[in-house]
Amino acid sequence: MLESASCIENEVDRIDVLYGLGVRSMGICYSESNMLGSGLKERGDGGLTDFGYDCVVRMNKLGMLIDVSHTSDQTALDTIELSKKPIIISHSGARALTPTSRMFPDEVLQALGERGGVIGVEAAPNLTATKKHPLHSIDSYMEHIEYCIDLIGIDHVGCGPDTMYGDHVGLYLINLERHQKEGLGHYPRPGAGASRYLGIDMDIDALRALKYVRGMENPSECLQNVARWMIKHGYSDDEIAKIIGGNGLRLLKEVW
Repeated sequence: MLESASCIENEVDRIDVLYGLGVRSMGICYSESNMLGSGLKERGDGGLTDFGYDCVVRMNKLGMLIDVSHTSDQTALDTIELSKKPIIISHSGARALTPTSRMFPDEVLQALGERGGVIGVEAAPNLTATKKHPLHSIDSYMEHIEYCIDLIGIDHVGCGPDTMYGDHVGLYLINLERHQKEGLGHYPRPGAGASRYLGIDMDIDALRALKYVRGMENPSECLQNVARWMIKHGYSDDEIAKIIGGNGLRLLKEVW
């Protein structure tokens, strides 16, 4: 899996090369814009480019799963509409619950569900914290899961935790501090905090207080804790299976 298609530069045939090397899933872009479309970091949203159009058609032809997790809203909408096969938002959530550009608005999520796609809900630190559950935990994570289920149906929702082993919060904070001191290649924008290097507007003080995401600490904990939460809240075995991997497997079978 590649999170961005930037490595193909302006050559659509390089998608075939990547496919030959074993790549079966690729993102349109990773937060910053590229030749295919606008990323979620950008102030302007130009949507999918003409070159991006060609790339979507080629990925469909090859049977490569298309991911729009880090694109702008319009790029995601354009891709969903154009693609002849369902696509994935592998790690994001609902902007209605967490108002950041890292999450997607209902319009995008509904379009995804209508075209048979799947969203994997994100659990990286503070990204799916909510007003009801401001201390990021499995409860705020599952609030996003249930919101998406209610909005687009349980067949189009899954887990895309995007977590890691080790101090995930500490990694964010170190990079944020380096950005403030060294710039990391990005000059300050008026009205934009240091957290924009992540492609989001993150509350750094809240991140410092977080330490770790309760119940979603690392990849080994995530899915089993989601299953436990769903059992406790009355979900059936079939419903749980869909969320913790079944919907994703169905999507892969359809695309590949």
